[in-house]
Amino acid sequence: MSRLATPQTLDQGQPPSNAFSALSQAPQDLSNSYQGLEQQVCVLDNALTQSNAERTQYLPGKETLSAQRDSLIEAIPGAAIVLDTQDKVIAANGCARRWLHDDILGLNWVAVRADFLIRHDALASEYSLKSGRVVTLSTSALGVQAGQLVLLSDTTEKNERNKHVDHKTKLSEMGLFSASLAHQIRSPLASALLYASQLTSNTLSGQAQQQLSVKLLDRLRVLESQVADMLSYSHCGDFVKQPVGLSLFINRLQSFYDEGRIDFQTGEFHESVNINVNQEALIGAVGNLLDNALDASDDTGHVLCSIELTDEKVLKISVKDQGVGLSESQQQKIFEPFYTNKCNGTGLGLAVVKQVVNAHAGEINCVSNLDVGTVMVIRLPVLISPLIKQSKRSF
Repeated sequence: MSRLATPQTLDQGQPPSNAFSALSQAPQDLSNSYQGLEQQVCVLDNALTQSNAERTQYLPGKETLSAQRDSLIEAIPGAAIVLDTQDKVIAANGCARRWLHDDILGLNWVAVRADFLIRHDALASEYSLKSGRVVTLSTSALGVQAGQLVLLSDTTEKNERNKHVDHKTKLSEMGLFSASLAHQIRSPLASALLYASQLTSNTLSGQAQQQLSVKLLDRLRVLESQVADMLSYSHCGDFVKQPVGLSLFINRLQSFYDEGRIDFQTGEFHESVNINVNQEALIGAVGNLLDNALDASDDTGHVLCSIELTDEKVLKISVKDQGVGLSESQQQKIFEPFYTNKCNGTGLGLAVVKQVVNAHAGEINCVSNLDVGTVMVIRLPVLISPLIKQSKRSF
């Protein structure tokens, strides 16, 4: 192409013969340039054909990998959900679609978890589905691929088996404890029978009969307490809970303790404030703490029972005495079944208290100093209505 007619090749100063020669050469140069261009087109066409062939081979491989990934996800036991970098669901196996919903693809995982998973009481990693199934949640990175894999594993049957084993264990412990308990029951029962037989005597004065009646009633209360502890402990923490007015709960608790040695300090709660509890079990647990506090104090010592709602909407119940206190070794054992430092105790009282607290997803702590006193604090996340402003008052 460079040999075509240009100002240089057709210079008017050149002889006519030279100009004619340049014009004659132009078709040949044009033909050579065309052949070179045709060769370049052929090379590019071959390169494009090879690229299309490689792409054609790559696409089936990619589709195969995608199919293998889907098969692996489906084969995972439990629910498997794949998230992208924006926490959106991009894949889910059949189990996940059955447990959660068929249309979770494309949804944000945070919203899906909030809609379909209910935080379980027992462990932070456990959730309950709306169907009642209990699952554990775990996440892991996808490695070189950005995103996460969420796994939900069914632990419903495992939890039921654990509860069954716990129940069997407690029954076994109760069997081993029966012989010791029979001996403990025999003493107050024998005393009660003796007092009852003496009451039938016609020679007793009215004052003597009254004294025997008081002693008889005291022995019967000991027996009732021992039997109640055994029944409560055999519940294994399985208590039915229902909404109860907080003010009604406090009034009922106070009605069992009319003596002046206990000072109740509570908030002034609105009637609409409810707590989701087993009222009888919780009153029995708090009553056990109050009885222990009274036993640990002398006749002049006072016991303080305070009930309040914290800023975290947690019911806080504390029982404080001015008794002999507990050593560090005693504090480590007091919630163990059958441990007691009383001559006529079953060792089940505080074990039952802890069981009741655990059944309400709460916690109990003990702070004690020898010759100073003991404070038992229960915290229960059982509030189910809006928190109303409270003010301190004493009963």
